[in-house]
Amino acid sequence: MLYVLIAILVILDQFSKYMITQYLTLMEIRPVIEGFFSITYFQNSGGAFSFLAETEWGIIVLSAISVTVSVILLYVLYKLRNNKMFWIRFSIALLVSGTIGNMVDRIRVKAVVDFLMFTFGKYTFPIFNVADMCIVVGSILLALLLIFDKRLFNTDDNKTADNLMVDADTLEGKSSKNDL
Repeated sequence: MLYVLIAILVILDQFSKYMITQYLTLMEIRPVIEGFFSITYFQNSGGAFSFLAETEWGIIVLSAISVTVSVILLYVLYKLRNNKMFWIRFSIALLVSGTIGNMVDRIRVKAVVDFLMFTFGKYTFPIFNVADMCIVVGSILLALLLIFDKRLFNTDDNKTADNLMVDADTLEGKSSKNDL
């Protein structure tokens, strides 16, 4: 099911980028909510916040990183097939979707197509796309799960240790099933 979600999100990302490139010219801005939200066509040849955008080899490095991260995340997603890990797997699926979406652009166009622009007064937030949203939401969700979900760190050894009781007279471990 999560692999279908990945496919849907990558298709949505690529379709939205295709529509932008077909109906807007590069750097064209179309206000949706005047002074707050606009649709624009921007190409980012770098990473987040245009990291490595000014170098000719930056797109090659970022493409290689995208391929590597995508393969690793797909492998982790496959290895975590346990139903108890659904939200971890969901967050990884979001990360994979975003990584693949931007990777396709880097390989195909040699830049990432960004088009969602928010302006807060005089500050314009970096322009982003659907893949970027998947990466951000997946990263935040994964971080929150790793910080707050204590069940993720309960190993079989911890569960066994929790089920053992100590007999104060003999200091021998007694299973809770063998209570006297």
